[in-house]
Amino acid sequence: KWIMFSHTWEGKEPTFKDVNLVDSVWILDESPLNDKLRQFCTMACEDGYRWAWSDTCCIDKDTSAILSQSLISMYTWYENAAETLVYLADVLSSAELGDLALTKSRWMTRAWTLQELLASKVLRFYNCDWKLYLNDEYANHKESPVIKQELAKAMGVAPETITSFQPEDLGVREKLRLASTRNATVEEDVAYSLIGIFSSDIVPRYGLGKTALGHLLENIVARTGDVTVIAW
Repeated sequence: KWIMFSHTWEGKEPTFKDVNLVDSVWILDESPLNDKLRQFCTMACEDGYRWAWSDTCCIDKDTSAILSQSLISMYTWYENAAETLVYLADVLSSAELGDLALTKSRWMTRAWTLQELLASKVLRFYNCDWKLYLNDEYANHKESPVIKQELAKAMGVAPETITSFQPEDLGVREKLRLASTRNATVEEDVAYSLIGIFSSDIVPRYGLGKTALGHLLENIVARTGDVTVIAW
């Protein structure tokens, strides 16, 4: 079993190459972003996990075949993980019920974190001090009435979508609506972050720009017959 990390990139995060050069995250240079990775690994160990995965350093992004296969597989990795730990760098420990700090966080605006939220079966949110969000002690925050309701209301979906999402549960246009609230630094990631959510079989390739989204929409039309998505 393994635990996945979900977070927002904040600058020069430690890469696959960085970690392999030193053989261990524990001897990376001292920096806030290296410390973030180390803290995730520390918490994974404390929770009894021997395997932990972070998108920053567990994908060899310099090898196109590995990168492409990783992007295709990522939804399944989150879905099959024992747990996903979400780090909310901009949510303070002082956040209280009613502040809606989670749904106002940057994590809720990023393209890749949508699939990480929906695919994960067990998920826990931590604030900037690595304390449980709202001090909520539920083993799975997807089952916490307070957190589940905050997420469902902000996203405009039924609470059941948060707790037990499957790609076939929502219609094409509803999934596109959810995606439209998210953004990505790399243009192609708007499309590639949706591969698992749409059960698409497109092959990720960078350098296409907006054409990548066009390929995804064409694939959706071919698989579902819903031509109205072209207007999205």
